[in-house]
Amino acid sequence: ETIFSEAIEHVVELTTDPFGNYLCQKLLDHCGPAQRSQVVQRVAPHLLSISLNIHGTRAAQKLVEKLGPGEGASEEDTLAVSEALSEGVIQLIQDLNGNHVAQRCLQKLEPRYNQFIYDAVADRCVQVASHRHGCCVFQRCIDFASPKQMHLIVMKVVD
Repeated sequence: ETIFSEAIEHVVELTTDPFGNYLCQKLLDHCGPAQRSQVVQRVAPHLLSISLNIHGTRAAQKLVEKLGPGEGASEEDTLAVSEALSEGVIQLIQDLNGNHVAQRCLQKLEPRYNQFIYDAVADRCVQVASHRHGCCVFQRCIDFASPKQMHLIVMKVVD
């Protein structure tokens, strides 16, 4: 509680710090839903740039992981993170660090919260599939797709 109250004021900077990102990950592992909401509120406006950072990607992946089913996350928090990442989803998918955050979204979030990735991949199927990092996200799209999402991707591929 004491560590959280001190760290929350600096959480955006800590996520991209070579050592601070480890603190952020541990805080996310041990904080409750109300504290996690505070983190989301502060981090969401900066989440794309955090995700593209070599250190920030780890903290961003942990945040996404803690928004999955069974983690007690609120719909508002999960939606805030999805919306923040959707602003630059192609950049996220094709980035050396960001693609791991996109893959974690596919792996951990419910279909309604990761649909923005499927929409982007379907819209730019060839661009994503032929990119060295995008192809990894494309493969995870297939691995974790709901039947509806799978249909969307398959129809774009055969089109």
